[in-house]
Amino acid sequence: MALATTCSVFSVDELWLLQSAIRHELPQQDAWRFPPVSLSLNDQVADAILRCDEAGLSEAAIELSRADCLAIDHCVPQGAKSAAGLAIGKSILMKSFRARRDLDEGRHSLADEPETLSREDIAVRLEEWRNRRKRRRSA
Repeated sequence: MALATTCSVFSVDELWLLQSAIRHELPQQDAWRFPPVSLSLNDQVADAILRCDEAGLSEAAIELSRADCLAIDHCVPQGAKSAAGLAIGKSILMKSFRARRDLDEGRHSLADEPETLSREDIAVRLEEWRNRRKRRRSA
């Protein structure tokens, strides 16, 4: 059975704070039931920061498991601030708490896999999109 996860959207400043707080390993992490580290979360945060930088985005969604939420709860202080001095620790924790509640209640905000389209369907959709763009430009 797959690990239950849900998505949460974080601003670039929040992602940078997560990057500084969530490490990928910890000495004696095997002794913890839920170690306050997560390689997968660390990787997702790094990927999200890169995606925001490369695409000029101000926020990105990352997938959170219960263990990821507990790592955030352990590592991010409520009073944590961004590099610009804005208090964002509470905001990050609230997103983590909401994700935990959603997971506990069985509400997973992940979308189903998109349908597989044939070449013909893709061509039709592209043509519809091009026609919409032409209409918008001429209006």
